[in-house]
Amino acid sequence: MKINTIILSAICFTIFLSCDSSTENKSEHSTQENLAITTPKVLATPTHFYVNSSSGLSLRSGTNLTSKKILTLPYGAQVSLLSNPEHTEMTVDGITGEMIEVNYQGATGFAFNGYLTSLAPPQPNEDLEAYTNRISTPERPIKVLKKANKKGEDYGMTTTLELPAKNWNEAYRISQRLFNLPKGINPELSNRKETVTIINGDKRDRTQTDQLTINITPKGDIANITYSYSLRDYKRTVMIKKSNNAFVITEEEMSL
Repeated sequence: MKINTIILSAICFTIFLSCDSSTENKSEHSTQENLAITTPKVLATPTHFYVNSSSGLSLRSGTNLTSKKILTLPYGAQVSLLSNPEHTEMTVDGITGEMIEVNYQGATGFAFNGYLTSLAPPQPNEDLEAYTNRISTPERPIKVLKKANKKGEDYGMTTTLELPAKNWNEAYRISQRLFNLPKGINPELSNRKETVTIINGDKRDRTQTDQLTINITPKGDIANITYSYSLRDYKRTVMIKKSNNAFVITEEEMSL
């Protein structure tokens, strides 16, 4: 009788262990499934961007401009890309872009990428040479070439550099600050139907020319972006052209 009791107890204990192990496996499997569902998708290699808006950029809780504002990303702030939500394209102040999910010093939200650049933007009062030295890398050094007018430096200077910007909008935004282009001219660079000239709304009376022209090819591509400024005895042009994987910016100053 005692032997039967021992055997029965052993069988029950074995069944209990089996059930407990099965329950544990199911629980573990369920937890893994929940983690897979609730864990947000993060890019394996975050891409960094920089805020290129002088007044800063809003970080919001949602993908539209009415979403709650979390904080203001300061000019020059570096953010990490987390995801690219679909169907968020919009145009703000003539700039077309999308709302993307980013992280800034532990804060996560959505920001308009029309005011984000892959290159660190120029700092206030940072001259051209200092800026290009700061963003240059051993793999891609950036050189500034200067050539005096054939009559001498007093008659003018031509400055050229190759900027490794990712697109026309980024190249223009950085050039706008580097070469002191009018802050009020923010062209719609996604509209490429025809050549467009934008006159500076703050043009002074004694200024003869103060305008930006976006030259479009017959195929609908941007040929160049050219800013023109002239007085009675002075002329300045800044041209942005695409070259391979970069943009060539050329400033030409001339005393007449």
